[in-house]
Amino acid sequence: MKTSCKLCLAIAASMYLTVAHGGVFSVDTNVSGVQTSTSFTSVEDAFNSLSNSGLSSINTAYTGTEAASLSIGYRGLPMTANYPTVGSPQLLFTIPSLGISEVFLGANRDESEDLLAEYFKQNRDDILGRISRELAAKTGVDPIAGNPNSMLSQMVMQDFNNNFADHATNIKGDAQENNNLFGVGFRFGQYRQSGLTSRSYTIPLSYTFRNDLDPRRQLSFNMPITLGDVEGSKSFYVALGGSYRFPINDNWALAPAINVGVAGSADLGALASIGSASLTSSYLIRMDKFDLAIGNMAGYYTTLKVKSGDYSYDPGITNTVVRNGVMLSHPVSIGGRKMSIEYSFIDTHFFGDELFVDHYDEIGLSLGTNKRAGFARSYFRSGLTYLYSSESKGFTLNLGYWF
Repeated sequence: MKTSCKLCLAIAASMYLTVAHGGVFSVDTNVSGVQTSTSFTSVEDAFNSLSNSGLSSINTAYTGTEAASLSIGYRGLPMTANYPTVGSPQLLFTIPSLGISEVFLGANRDESEDLLAEYFKQNRDDILGRISRELAAKTGVDPIAGNPNSMLSQMVMQDFNNNFADHATNIKGDAQENNNLFGVGFRFGQYRQSGLTSRSYTIPLSYTFRNDLDPRRQLSFNMPITLGDVEGSKSFYVALGGSYRFPINDNWALAPAINVGVAGSADLGALASIGSASLTSSYLIRMDKFDLAIGNMAGYYTTLKVKSGDYSYDPGITNTVVRNGVMLSHPVSIGGRKMSIEYSFIDTHFFGDELFVDHYDEIGLSLGTNKRAGFARSYFRSGLTYLYSSESKGFTLNLGYWF
């Protein structure tokens, strides 16, 4: 295996899974006064520039013995790698914001790069966890946490959707039908933060068991599958969770939920799992022409240790999340079919480990089946949500069908 590949595998395998292909990684070089700037979409290509062949391919002044300096923008996190002395294999590696400064000295420059790869592989000084926490806190494109398209935020949104937004206005209704429901949909999200655009494509799958005697009592299992994209760098996320909704009275229901998810990207250099537990309260105020639903959720979300080959890794990110919303619904008739329009406002706060985006608000509008009519055999809903904060802005398109 090429030396350069050993280093990128040490980083990529220790911090994720997926396939790769530029943008979120930048490499600026200086060799004998000749400067170059290059960008990449994958961690493999970025760290390949440390090898003799990689460095000479992006800076023609390098022939293998010159003093050379590289400034690496690792998804916005500054790093440096330098061969400070002509003819010397000594490699200096630093991450200034983390106070990391390491010297690697092999028999030649390829062996020095091997030693750097081993440093990541052994996760010395908790290097992988410290990098992941810094990326979630200081950059807006981490696939694990810190922005609306990250796995952490997507799990929070999914919990709230499952236990409030999708079902709040049918807490109270006539038990005309009590069949179980299979749910499938599509969700597209696009957000911009740190000058970069991130997109997500999600297929949320669910199955809900309705109680025969009281269909308000519902046991639900869900599995959202997400593909992410940040300026050409791909990531994935999949989770499995369950919740149980039970009524306190005719207008109020509670829904505890647990979930576990895994996200990774060979392009972005990340791999992590998150476990969560949450409790959602839904309260419905029914009026003559309108329904007003109030939703409150509190959840605990923490990363879990994952293992890939010889690598074991936990980013160590833990947050308590509070998500509160109101939804106003009123029935309409379109083409002779009874439907409803829903307007929503949702506020989300993250407490705990530092995140790049720790608060945002959402305004939503959706159209679909009139759930006020009772527990229908099937229903659908489509909508648009606008998200905004001081660090991030974007929108989500939703389409769901339950039958």
